[in-house]
Amino acid sequence: MGYTINTEMGVPTEPPIMCLSDCFTVDGAVDIEKYRKRRYAQINTDDDGDSGDDEELMVKQKKKRAKKRPILARRTENGELEEILPTQSLWYILYVESANVTCNRFQNKFRRRFRMPHSSFLELVADAKANNWFPTWMGSNCAGKKSSPLELMILGSLRYLGRGWTFDDCEEATAVGEETHRRFFHQFTAIGATILFDKYVHAPRTVDEIEKHMEEFKLAGLPGACASTDATCIVHKMCSHRIQRVHKGFKTKHPTRTYNLTANHRREILCTTDGHPGSFNDKTVVLYDDFICDIKAGLILDDYKFELLETIHLLCLPHSKSTSCTSSPLPPPPHLHIQHLQHAHCTVTG
Repeated sequence: MGYTINTEMGVPTEPPIMCLSDCFTVDGAVDIEKYRKRRYAQINTDDDGDSGDDEELMVKQKKKRAKKRPILARRTENGELEEILPTQSLWYILYVESANVTCNRFQNKFRRRFRMPHSSFLELVADAKANNWFPTWMGSNCAGKKSSPLELMILGSLRYLGRGWTFDDCEEATAVGEETHRRFFHQFTAIGATILFDKYVHAPRTVDEIEKHMEEFKLAGLPGACASTDATCIVHKMCSHRIQRVHKGFKTKHPTRTYNLTANHRREILCTTDGHPGSFNDKTVVLYDDFICDIKAGLILDDYKFELLETIHLLCLPHSKSTSCTSSPLPPPPHLHIQHLQHAHCTVTG
């Protein structure tokens, strides 16, 4: 089976190998018999051939794994280049290995550079390791090489968010590849939007909780106010062209996402909405804020009482032509500047 007779020589020979297209019928179905004959012909050809030549060819064609290029390198005493490891980078030495935590200047600079105190950074790293938030950066790869230090990955994401660095800048400071920083950043923001948000962002729901945020407003002559709320626009640089129109509002020419944010005067965010297109104005976005809507409907904080006097003071805002807000009639102490009242033009009252 599978052989033909050569009439001239009288020697059985193998049939020519058919193409794969010959194994299909006119209707497009597979002809099983032709396909088997084709496979038998291929097997017989492979068995009768010179395997030594094939093995030699495979050895010649075997690709070698390219040697990994170092991200950062330095000259040794012999003049040769050696790789700078992430644990030898500037950031690792300054902020992880030899952090000068007793120096106020170091603490102030760290907070300005990464938008959080150094102690909060250490707490964030400890929580990430204890809860295994980033398993890819908690062990080793299949070759036994340890992953990039988690401390450097978190510092890179904080600098990217706080100062608008590129991932290439983070690579230069940490000796960790920019693609590694990019992949980590997406996981970092996912953790921030879920676990960290639920941990740190809490809107006051009772009288005892709301009184913790009122002290600054009382000093400024605004008893009954607990926070400031306003819409905040964030530029959406990678906005798709088909949705750019709805994301461009009257405040900026760039596509933006709008959030209604409520914060006290200690820089603590109490509540925020999800992102909305930049064309939504303040009156529209506030309708999606459950905290503000619940206060207005009297569902929360309706039992809180505060003192008002007989007179009313009007505060004219310098950036508004004809808008004023009614402030409570308690004059501010003489040591407070008028900015305390100007910052409270959008207040939430109980």
